[in-house]
Amino acid sequence: MSSSTNIVSPKLILTLAALLLAPLEAAPSNDYTNAGVGSVDITPTESVMLAGSPSQLKSSSVSTRLYVRALVLSAAGQKLAVVTLDTLKYPVQHVLQARQQIEKITGIPARNVIICASHTHRGPLWSYYKDQLVTPIAEAVAIAARDLTPCKLGTAKGKAEGVSECRRVIKNGKAWNRWQLDPSKRDKYPAEGPADAEFDVLAVIGKDGRYKAVVYNFACHAANTRDLAVSADYPGDVQQYVQKHLGYEVPALFLAGACGDVNPVYSVSKDLFGEKLGGEIIRCLGQLEPIAKPSLSIEHREMQMLAREHPELKESEIARNWPKQLEHYKKTFNDMKKREKPSYPFFFTGIRIGDDFAIVTNPDELFCGIGMSIKKQSPFKHTMVAEQTNGAHGYVPTAKAFEGGSYETWFGEHSYLTTQAGKIIEKESLDILNRLKRAE
Repeated sequence: MSSSTNIVSPKLILTLAALLLAPLEAAPSNDYTNAGVGSVDITPTESVMLAGSPSQLKSSSVSTRLYVRALVLSAAGQKLAVVTLDTLKYPVQHVLQARQQIEKITGIPARNVIICASHTHRGPLWSYYKDQLVTPIAEAVAIAARDLTPCKLGTAKGKAEGVSECRRVIKNGKAWNRWQLDPSKRDKYPAEGPADAEFDVLAVIGKDGRYKAVVYNFACHAANTRDLAVSADYPGDVQQYVQKHLGYEVPALFLAGACGDVNPVYSVSKDLFGEKLGGEIIRCLGQLEPIAKPSLSIEHREMQMLAREHPELKESEIARNWPKQLEHYKKTFNDMKKREKPSYPFFFTGIRIGDDFAIVTNPDELFCGIGMSIKKQSPFKHTMVAEQTNGAHGYVPTAKAFEGGSYETWFGEHSYLTTQAGKIIEKESLDILNRLKRAE
C-alpha cells in the first residue's frame, strides 16, 4: 500500500461525516452510550533525561506534546475509564494509587480503570513528575467523567503496512537486533517473528456528528523519533495527522499493541507513520460499523506471575551481541538479583463494548506473535490486545525467542518473568475474552 492511498481530503471527510450524521439523528436512544473525554498536558517545561536508552540522553527541544488522556464510558449502571499515558512505562504500585484516587474522586470502581503507557522513548519517566503522575491521571478521568454526553460508537479494521517490522533476525542460528548489524546486511537475514500491520479502531461520535474521541491499538514500539526532542513519538504524529484532516481537535487514544519484538522501519521516512497509520485511521472513520446497543461488561483478574527460572548472566552472549553494553547488563543483572521476588502481582482486564468489540490488557512488552495469536482466537470480530497496561513487568518473549537469545531474553530489569509467561498470558487473555462473550 502506497502512502498516497491513505491520504483523504478534508472535503471527503466532511462528506463522510455528513453521511454518518443521518443515522446518528435517526438512531434509537438505546444505540447511544454516555461518553466523556479528558486531557491533561504533561509536557516537561525544562530539559529532561529521556527514557528508553541505556545511554544518558537529555532533551534539547519539544517535538510533540505529552498527554494523559482519558475516555469514560457509562451504560446501564456500568462505568469504566480507559487512560492513555505518554511515558515509557508505569509501574504497578503507581497504577494502584492512581486507580484508588480515581475511585475516590469519580466513583468509578478502581478495577474498572485501565492505564496504558504509550512506551514513548522520548519523554521522562514517571519519577520525573511531582507525584509520579497520580494527580494528572486522576484529573484527566475526572474531566472525562464530568464530560459525559450521549454518543454513538463505531468500529473498523485498518492496516498500515511498511512502517513496522520484527526487529529480531536470525544470523547463524542466533537472534540479533537489526540495529546491531551493518545497515546493508539488516535485511539479509530472516526475521524471527511476525509484525502485525492490522489494527482496530473505536470511534466515539457525538449527536452533532463530530468525533469526540478515537481509540486505536497498533503493535509497534513507540521509538520512531531519533533526535533529542521530547516527543510522544509516532502516536503524536498520528494525532496531528488525524486532527489536521478532520479539521478540529479530536483526542486519539493510543493503546500499545503487542510489540515487544517490533520496531518502526528506520529506513523509511519518519513522516510515513503519520501518513500511513494516520491516513488509515481517517479511512476507517469513513466506514465505521455502528455498535448497536453498546452495553458494557468488564472482567478483572489479578494473579501472581512467577519469576524467571534459574536466572543467569549471559556474559558470552552479551559480549557477542552488544559488547559496549556488557557492564550495563552486568549491573542490571546484579540489581535485579537484589530485588528479585518469587512472583509478582499481575493484572489482566477485559472490556466488552457491544456484541463484537473487546479490549484485553496485560502489563508487559508482549512479543507480537503472542498478541496475534490472541486476536486470531478471540471470539470477537474486533479485539484490541493492549500491553504496558496496569503495570510494567518487562519483556515476555515467545519460546522461540528464548531459544534465539538476545537482550529481550536476558535476565535483568527488563526481563525477569517466568519463561512460561507468554503461554500463561495467552491462556488467561483468551479465557477472559470467552467469558466476556458468554456474558452478552
